[in-house]
Amino acid sequence: MQLVLLCGGLGSRIKKIDDINPKGMIKINNRPFIDYVIKSIENYNFSSIHFCLGFKSQKYLHHLEKNYSHLNYTYSIEKEEYLLGTGGAIKNCLDFLEDNFIIQYGDTIVKLNYSEFYKLHLKEKKPITMSILNSYKSEEVPNLFCKKSSFGKFECIYNKKNPPLNANYIDYGSLACKKEIFNKKAEKIFDLSDMQEEFSKRNLIYFHEVYEKYIEIGTPFSYEKAKLKLNDI
Repeated sequence: MQLVLLCGGLGSRIKKIDDINPKGMIKINNRPFIDYVIKSIENYNFSSIHFCLGFKSQKYLHHLEKNYSHLNYTYSIEKEEYLLGTGGAIKNCLDFLEDNFIIQYGDTIVKLNYSEFYKLHLKEKKPITMSILNSYKSEEVPNLFCKKSSFGKFECIYNKKNPPLNANYIDYGSLACKKEIFNKKAEKIFDLSDMQEEFSKRNLIYFHEVYEKYIEIGTPFSYEKAKLKLNDI
């Protein structure tokens, strides 16, 4: 079981808080947020963690080399002037990845049993397993319309850019994927959301409901909320 952390974005919305550091290196209680992410996964038996880096990658590398020599990790770097998008970042690092892996955003801490989530992904054999959260548990705009089939499984349509009017769930931010779907993708620059939208329409995603809110620092508002929630850690 391998984890891929997407840490290459510009973090444009959070620059009001910190315009010097990349998002995951912004500090909360004098610790970079990435430390909290790593702490949240330390009890799971990941074979390795891969960091997809881009914007100000050297700040991440310096911190990892200084503080996480015990951690089995690899990394790939995109050129800052030629960022590839979240999907392109995965395609860029395929040489480091196992046949199946979990993807998570580096600015987010999720309340997820990774081991069970990964086992479910292997059992269901869909190209993508996607974690979802009911919209009443989040302040974010819902981007999936989901209903349950007669077999009790979710059937969902996902659209991040133009959410369905009756959307009732949100993308929780953790995916399990088969490596082969990225090998087959011709484009080098693309977002994961585009792939998720396409695959949801083709019924190629297994949807797994989670019930606890995540913590993220994508905006100044969510950063202030994260400060309160992480105060005791």
